[in-house]
Amino acid sequence: MDEPRILQAVPNITVVGDLILDRYLIGDATKLNPEQPGVVIRVDREEVRLGGAAAVAMIAAGLGANVTLAGVVGRDEPGRRLQQLIESHGIEPHLWIDDRATTWKQRIIARGQLRPDRCDREVTKPVNNHAERFLSAVSLGDILLVSDYGKGVCTSHLLQALGERTRAASVAILVDPARGRRWSDYGHVTLIKANRVEAMDVAADETRPLAMARRLADKHRCSVVVTYGKHGMVAAERDGGTWYLPAEVTHVRDVCGAGDTVLATIAYAMLDGHCLRRACPFALGAARQQVEHFGIANVGQP
Repeated sequence: MDEPRILQAVPNITVVGDLILDRYLIGDATKLNPEQPGVVIRVDREEVRLGGAAAVAMIAAGLGANVTLAGVVGRDEPGRRLQQLIESHGIEPHLWIDDRATTWKQRIIARGQLRPDRCDREVTKPVNNHAERFLSAVSLGDILLVSDYGKGVCTSHLLQALGERTRAASVAILVDPARGRRWSDYGHVTLIKANRVEAMDVAADETRPLAMARRLADKHRCSVVVTYGKHGMVAAERDGGTWYLPAEVTHVRDVCGAGDTVLATIAYAMLDGHCLRRACPFALGAARQQVEHFGIANVGQP
């Protein structure tokens, strides 16, 4: 595989989508829970990370891009922490701030192991018209990434407005879709990156990986990348080839952020002039690095 070229200019990537604060309670399992089956976790510290579309922005910034992030945060403590983290990673914020509760997810790590339970607080109703208009005016950059976690930011009106602007400016759109959403809602896009479950939800009765990617690319007139976790990924170019990439064996500690990493890395590689067939191995390698960490981390340049 050829080595990526050094970028002649720093690329500008814009990310639009649902912002999430990822919380990790880290400690030790100290005794059995006397109240019900389970254990008592002694919490030694808490860590917070950028999640959702904010994680995509962080990863893209870590790769070396100038990043603008558009989303919604609440006037609450998680919202303030999100804004501080965004600023600390050198990301340009384009944030609508209102009384809507900020989405957060809380996980527990005990004795170096991620516990199976997770606590979420989320609001999924669509954002209001004022937020839509504000977010739709974000600078487009050299490429636009839509990170839809189904929390209400990626409304039909917002997607339509962004689609019209990107077509007029000849800016590519890459989408990570929300589960259960029709892919046609995203309009005419350049690429859709989905996981296996998301792809199968919209692929009717086709479950064979390569055939499914091809069918989806032909139906939606865009390139499609479908990730399969430890089994790698399949990709189908619009009006092009279809291929499978196996994943290297690695020690998986936390799958959180693998898909975000694939989306950001493909975008960065495309801005470096790589075709999708060459971008996918970089993205797969970055995702392998990502799952070796607890929480979403910067994985460096491909």
